[in-house]
Amino acid sequence: MREQMNTSNTYLSEIERGPSAGFSQRILWVAAAAVLSALSQPNELFLYGNWLAGLVCLVPLYFALTNTKKSWEASVLGAVFGALHHALTSYWLFFYKDFAFWTLGTTTIAYAVVYGAAIMYGWFMLQHSGSMKPIVFALAWAAFEYAKSTGFLGYPWGLLPYSFTAVPIMLQTADIWGVYGISAFLALSSAACAEMISSLQVRQRSRGNYRWVAAAVGYGLVLLAYGAWAVAHPWPVRSTVRLLLVQQNTDPWISGENAALESNIELARKALDLNRQSGGRKPDLMVFSETSLRRPFTEFRSWFEKNPPTSPLIPFLQQEDIPLLTGLPVVKDWNTYEASNSVGLISPNGVLLETYAKMHPVPFAEAIPFWEFKWFRSFVQNVIGLESGWVMGDKPVLFKLTLQNRGSVCTDIHVLPSVQFASPICFEDAFAGLSRDFIIRGADLLINLTNDSWSRTKSAQIQHYAVARFRAIESRKTLVRSTNSGVTCVVGADGKNIAELEQFKADSIIVDVPIYSAPMTFYIRFGDWFALLSASLSALVFIWGIRTEKLKKRIL
Repeated sequence: MREQMNTSNTYLSEIERGPSAGFSQRILWVAAAAVLSALSQPNELFLYGNWLAGLVCLVPLYFALTNTKKSWEASVLGAVFGALHHALTSYWLFFYKDFAFWTLGTTTIAYAVVYGAAIMYGWFMLQHSGSMKPIVFALAWAAFEYAKSTGFLGYPWGLLPYSFTAVPIMLQTADIWGVYGISAFLALSSAACAEMISSLQVRQRSRGNYRWVAAAVGYGLVLLAYGAWAVAHPWPVRSTVRLLLVQQNTDPWISGENAALESNIELARKALDLNRQSGGRKPDLMVFSETSLRRPFTEFRSWFEKNPPTSPLIPFLQQEDIPLLTGLPVVKDWNTYEASNSVGLISPNGVLLETYAKMHPVPFAEAIPFWEFKWFRSFVQNVIGLESGWVMGDKPVLFKLTLQNRGSVCTDIHVLPSVQFASPICFEDAFAGLSRDFIIRGADLLINLTNDSWSRTKSAQIQHYAVARFRAIESRKTLVRSTNSGVTCVVGADGKNIAELEQFKADSIIVDVPIYSAPMTFYIRFGDWFALLSASLSALVFIWGIRTEKLKKRIL
């Protein structure tokens, strides 16, 4: 009789774990999950991602973890998934100058370690979640994506919600819970699909497992319904600001010092000439991308009065009588030539009015930890080949722009005397907390200056766009992206593009950018509350698991 009971319990245990498999087969499952998750992200096959793959990409990973009995096996499975996922989604790091091994190779190794540890802990929680495995899996995944995207080493690329890049209606709830509420939905979708497959294989357990499919469908319908409502009720526009955006399509690693600036001025002049011919209103601001100016402006003002030789910058600004926002270096210490990667607002008469220095630099590229130690500095310079990084900025800055006040495209929109904007640099627009702080301080819009030309692929630039676009939805403010090769665009409060330039093409555009009067969103008020709640609940499950293990040992 006891043997029959043990056999029955073993059978039920196998049912709960789903399809059984050996360790080598589970390795193949997690590899398949990594490939599916990579296909769900913007890539060269699906430029704007594949939402269907996003709904099911973690099914093989879920099967693998629920079939695993040993912690070290779970860790290896996580390492394989993490390494493949990172390498396949961040393939463009291979083109980072001559540092492919350090950018893609070492980060792949690092993420193998990170995912190995994280998924081992996740496996432990699943082992003590009973019938609640899918919801624990979803919350733990949301908490992990939040942790992966936060702090100095934060890397908010490859997150599940970017699979919805082509379906903005499914992203609208970001103004409530940010990116991570959508992460939880997609993780729950995969877990529910896995449970359903298990139910189909073992019909005796089907009724209980189908409830998770219903839960995932209900969750998805909430996202869809809210998205439909948000898109159908546009946010009110209180004014517009007319911007001239220039995409010069030059690579600063390859082109000469004057190439980007020459192209910027030529394209800006072309757009202004066409605008005058059509009787258009003069732009309030010209915007050049990151790295457009290669020399400190104030100290080299006389140089900019004569350069570029074909069309010097300062005479051009004086002639057009339009201020310029551009990327430039700001030297902090001339003895060591330590400089910050900055954005500067230059007046029409050639005076640098205000600057903002990048506060969240790319780790190990723009900012190198432990640089003060001679042995480490020598290793980075002699082995890796990096000379030094940028000096980090230490304060948020809001730029104030006086508008031209010569009427508006819409007669019912009042033209404000001025607007305030923030200008996150390069991948700073990927960090929700930084942009949220700018909005709380009073920014009416965000203008991002970026240099992604070195990535060489459209999908890599779309990945950056997919990450940045959430800042517009979260805040219901306009996001302007002025890049050297793409994606140069204006993103409205609903996450849809108002204007966009073709990638890897030298071009310029004059566009009226809306200033919304929407109240502060729930997300801007309370930040990543959902991610923190998910992390807290996951921690409680983990503590419960430890307690359960201790009780088992006492009984034995």
